[in-house]
Amino acid sequence: MKIINATPEHAREIMGWFPDKESVFLWGSPYTRYPLTEETFFEDIYWSRINSVVALKEDGKILGFGQFYLKLGRCHLARLVINPEYRGHGLGKAFISALMNYGGDQLGTREFSLYVMTINKPAVAVYKNLGFNLAAYPHGDPKLENCVFMIAGHD
Repeated sequence: MKIINATPEHAREIMGWFPDKESVFLWGSPYTRYPLTEETFFEDIYWSRINSVVALKEDGKILGFGQFYLKLGRCHLARLVINPEYRGHGLGKAFISALMNYGGDQLGTREFSLYVMTINKPAVAVYKNLGFNLAAYPHGDPKLENCVFMIAGHD
């Protein structure tokens, strides 16, 4: 698995991974508009303001997508998703661990944070397995219903 900066072409492919409003909501929050259009997608995921990366197989096939940025001294992970063709094979943990290493190196930190919808039980399980624990919402962040903030340290 190789982590590289995502291109607009990668992002356009990733748009196709979300077949319905619920999948967009779980991935991007209630602030991600559905149906997805190229214009709203790039706007809603802050494409020009946040680091976006993909995990690629050796043959160039996209395995996963995620974003990261500095938030309160931590590498904050956002909009994490595994290609539907590869779900259920343990790639989520491998991808997020690789992204933590990549983003942590880029931002010079070994502490991480993320938000997750509590009904996204597979994601919550992966994050807990990677050492993320529930934490209080950062001051000033609007608390979303059924969404939690998690933090972790990583060696």
